Amino acid sequence: MKKLLFLILLLLITANLFSTPAIASWYTADKKNALTANGEIFDNNALSAAHKTLTFGSIVKVSYGDKSVQVRINDRGPYIEGRDIDLTPRAAKELGIYDIGVAQVDIEVISEPEKPETKYLNGNETGWYTLQIGSYTNTKNAYAVYNSIKEAGLKPSVEIVSDGLIRISVKYVQSYRLESVMKTLAEIGITEPLVKGEANPYN
Repeated sequence: MKKLLFLILLLLITANLFSTPAIASWYTADKKNALTANGEIFDNNALSAAHKTLTFGSIVKVSYGDKSVQVRINDRGPYIEGRDIDLTPRAAKELGIYDIGVAQVDIEVISEPEKPETKYLNGNETGWYTLQIGSYTNTKNAYAVYNSIKEAGLKPSVEIVSDGLIRISVKYVQSYRLESVMKTLAEIGITEPLVKGEANPYN
């Protein structure tokens, strides 16, 4: 009997060593076919979640009272101060926090992949990057940004995307040039471009 109690106590202590108190909430997409940060289509009915730092594809156990749910990390967030993990509506319902919206939970990382599970290309592997500068509704503003990048000696690219947005990027930047291109952009006031992996144009 004493041995059994000891084993139960040991299991409880071990479980607490790997779980972390956190504040959980739930979220949903603001438009149809919205993409998560790893490039997947957001699904209200998936058991997935957003976390600020965990590798995409990590499996996390979230516990609330006597209920728990395992979710896969495929997005970034939450972006509200004091919150640690954002669940899909289905995950929040299974955990029992859907109606209250925000709750203190325990989270435990069950597994974490060696490489992030993402639909986007990895620039570290391809050796090429695209720097997305921004999307603009005003043609005059877009032209001003395009012209300033061109005058700085870089080659801006223009795309017309959904809803008439004008997207400006600097494409096909090789990895050895990435730092110098970022520095050039910073000198003209563009300090935080979105850096994305790009396919090798010569393949």
